[in-house]
Amino acid sequence: MSIVRNAGHKVFFIDNYLRPTDFIESGFMKQKDIDIVAIHANTICFRDTLRMAHSLEKLRERGEWRGKIIVGGPHASVAPETIPEFVDHVVQGEGEKVILDVITGEERERVVRKESLKELDHLPFQPWDIFNGLPYDYTCPWMDVQPVFTMNTSRGCPFDCNFCSVCSIWGRRYTSFSALRIVEEIEYLVREYGARGIYFREDNFTLDGKRVSDFCSKLRKKNIDISWACETRVDTLTDEGLVEEMSRSGCGAVYLGVESGSQRILDMLNKKITIEQIEKAVCLATKYNIRAYCSLITGVPGETYEDFLLTKKLIDDLKPYSYSFGVFVGIPNSPLYRHILENNLYEHKDDIGLLYLPGYDVRAEYFYGRDSKNFVDYDFKERTDFDKKLLIELQKKKMMQKIDDMAASRLLSLFARGIKKIARLAF
Repeated sequence: MSIVRNAGHKVFFIDNYLRPTDFIESGFMKQKDIDIVAIHANTICFRDTLRMAHSLEKLRERGEWRGKIIVGGPHASVAPETIPEFVDHVVQGEGEKVILDVITGEERERVVRKESLKELDHLPFQPWDIFNGLPYDYTCPWMDVQPVFTMNTSRGCPFDCNFCSVCSIWGRRYTSFSALRIVEEIEYLVREYGARGIYFREDNFTLDGKRVSDFCSKLRKKNIDISWACETRVDTLTDEGLVEEMSRSGCGAVYLGVESGSQRILDMLNKKITIEQIEKAVCLATKYNIRAYCSLITGVPGETYEDFLLTKKLIDDLKPYSYSFGVFVGIPNSPLYRHILENNLYEHKDDIGLLYLPGYDVRAEYFYGRDSKNFVDYDFKERTDFDKKLLIELQKKKMMQKIDDMAASRLLSLFARGIKKIARLAF
């Protein structure tokens, strides 16, 4: 948005995920004289992308609007074939290099993908004035300060975890802002918006240890009092000196892609990390008062109940600040997604291409405590041995809860009788 606005174009920003609107039907387009609508599409929200695109096309068919429709974002890269033909431009990968040409009409190709940017420091700051005016949640569950602003300072990933489709979006090249560029934007956020925390939401914030060390050093030299957290891999946090430096510069939390406590599953996912690295990263974070949040995956093809128990034991032993399980769903264009399709390992494929494996309903109830119908409109029928054991665990939980409820009800009844008896004695 900043590039478009800096080129002299008037920009309006609507976040339909944050706060759904009917801007297309309400007359907003005509009122603001909108001539181009660019939609950032991700797979999970693609249904709303389709809804908006079709609504815009209906306006064009009725002659009520003559503008262009542009679709970009992750879904444009992983599943371009699902985007309706009437969409004028599908922008894949990084949009900064092409968006002005698309707007002016100099770019005539429908599907546009240019070579990745070789360096990012020349990009302008995000349009924080626009974002700050919207009711986002400026807290972070692992940080005790607010407001916390979200930043993304790198793109691409040199790894090839087979459940992830990020390489099809950014590519294998890893590019990033320099330490100085990051610090300058943080200074701006502190000065203009009173930022007290920064959450770096990106795949590999600590991939380049030298950049992280330089960043920490600059924060301290400039006496910038800011707390920060980042998302990263465990194998980049096994250097005790770096972890200590991060802590001294204000790092309060790390979100770690642990995935599993079973080396067999980690290898199957092509994660290229070891249990020992997981243990060392979490222990070092704890030693230097950095809260470690462990992200875990369950329900991948071939996972057994025994694999789950290994994960549970690892978490019980390490005692990270927090953790959660995510039930696997196949994301378009990831290597594991293609493997599942080719070998017919899924039970259900939904209307936007997400793949659900047998037993998804059991895992949703066990790990989320919710009915799978909250996530996907389908009745699952197939069961693995893993599911059958989870079902036994669920039955035990329900029985224990029933016993607890009965005991609580009995205690409440006895308490009430006691109160009545005391009242009679008193009078």
